[in-house]
Amino acid sequence: MTPRLVLKCLAGLAIALAGSGSFSAELYKWVDEKGVVTYGEKPPPNTRATPVNTQPGAVVETGEQGSPKATFDRRQAGEGSERPAVPAMSSASQGAPTASVRGMEFEVYIRLQPGMTEGELLQRAGRPDHESVENLRRSIVKTYYYFPTTSNPYTTVVTLRGGRIQQVDRVKKF
Repeated sequence: MTPRLVLKCLAGLAIALAGSGSFSAELYKWVDEKGVVTYGEKPPPNTRATPVNTQPGAVVETGEQGSPKATFDRRQAGEGSERPAVPAMSSASQGAPTASVRGMEFEVYIRLQPGMTEGELLQRAGRPDHESVENLRRSIVKTYYYFPTTSNPYTTVVTLRGGRIQQVDRVKKF
């Protein structure tokens, strides 16, 4: 072995060892004297800190199997689970059945950003209370509406163009 090759091997080994140490770093959460929640690798001394689990816990389905169209196609073909029983409507309520309004919490709203994918939006905020779809200039534009509730008096409107968030509006309605 030449001295250059030995030096390259030692440099590669040093980089590998340095890189492996950063992956095992722990993350802690603590509250400072002003009441601000802080995250970091080393909490201040004499501070009660709790370790934070940084392993991803949720799975976002991107395949064909989890899509609403695939689920609808399987149901039409008679595959999968049986259809849920639909309660009979009384004579007093002859209109369309109304779904409960869920709205969007502020903690979810502040984490929405332009450019975020539709899948990320649905993972964070859930299904919208109402949606509309338009086809403008060869680009599909979807508008998701999250209606106000008594505990959350805001209407949130999320506009998606080409599967990505283009605009997020929030208006107080009560």
